[in-house]
Amino acid sequence: MSNKKEFVVVAGKKFSLSAYEYLLSRFKEAFSHTSLSVEKAYEELEKCNITLEKSMDKNAYEYYSLLPHSERNRIRSILHQIIVFKGSVYGVITEKLTGDTKQFERLYHDNFMYFEKYIYYYIRYDADGNFDKVATLHNLDTLFVNLPLRRLAYDKAYNMKKDNLDAFDYAMCLDEITSEEIININSLVNFSDVDKVDGYKTTNNDIVTSSFTPLDKKFVPSEMEKLLEDYKHDFGLTILDPDEENITTEERNKRRYKLFEKEATFHIRFERIHPFNDGNGRTGRIIMNRNLLKSKQAPVLITDVMSDDYKHYINTFDVDGLTKLLLSSSSQQLSNWISLYKAGLEIRKKTINPNNDKLAELEEYSEGKKHIKKKNDD
Repeated sequence: MSNKKEFVVVAGKKFSLSAYEYLLSRFKEAFSHTSLSVEKAYEELEKCNITLEKSMDKNAYEYYSLLPHSERNRIRSILHQIIVFKGSVYGVITEKLTGDTKQFERLYHDNFMYFEKYIYYYIRYDADGNFDKVATLHNLDTLFVNLPLRRLAYDKAYNMKKDNLDAFDYAMCLDEITSEEIININSLVNFSDVDKVDGYKTTNNDIVTSSFTPLDKKFVPSEMEKLLEDYKHDFGLTILDPDEENITTEERNKRRYKLFEKEATFHIRFERIHPFNDGNGRTGRIIMNRNLLKSKQAPVLITDVMSDDYKHYINTFDVDGLTKLLLSSSSQQLSNWISLYKAGLEIRKKTINPNNDKLAELEEYSEGKKHIKKKNDD
């Protein structure tokens, strides 16, 4: 087994492989939440959480927790029976109820275990502090309405985020972006959507916030092939390695601009084609970041602050404006990565024997002291 230390270079800065993977995972987490669709799903989940929280009685739970073990078990069994009974009324349970305790427990565990941590907040007691079955039955109506809604909201938010991350990881494994692979990426983005359409859009779509009309569905396949062919030829731009040694800062910046200009051009054209029924923005930004990372550049986040400008540049086909926006975001990500990497090294220094020779290896952070020598940067 090789003991050679592995590094990843991003925008001329060098990171250990483990650090790079950690930083990329943090980026992907933030990237998922820049999707308006994902954020709306999480906002809906938060509303459900707030509604549920307001209906929970913490005093009821605390009182229950102080009861003798045998009484808690008795109440728990009755609560399970109530929930199963209500499930039958609401149509969740279709099996005929026989009144057998074992049947109630089986049906509860098969269908309502996600209720378990909440039900004790809805217990009602009479004036003498005794468990009030009737009052509890009525009070659990609130939980029976709110908790399934909360579960649906949670599943939607969780799945949308997971689908986004899965699509990102899939794109990063691709050696080349083809029309077939773009369709696969979009299919993963919409994986959990019951109404998803695999392939290019089957109906024409509109973008409420745009000033242009997306391409007609019948022209999408040919225009996507043309876009990919133009991208393959760099849209006529001259793309050179911005991290090449022995070039000036001015030349390095020019080359980097051209590289980002290529991605901005692709992204604007892709979004204006709007090739899919749903998930066009998520798919386009995944492809853009995949391309940047494959080109050894830091990725970009389109934050709320940038959102209006981002949409404006797409609406007006402003390649220069979007290029500068992407460059700014990428530079910010790189700065964040370097700061986090340095902070991680400082923590590791304090936990490693200062006499350990391997400590020197940890010093090889973003400046690339051994393998990326800065010879001429005037």
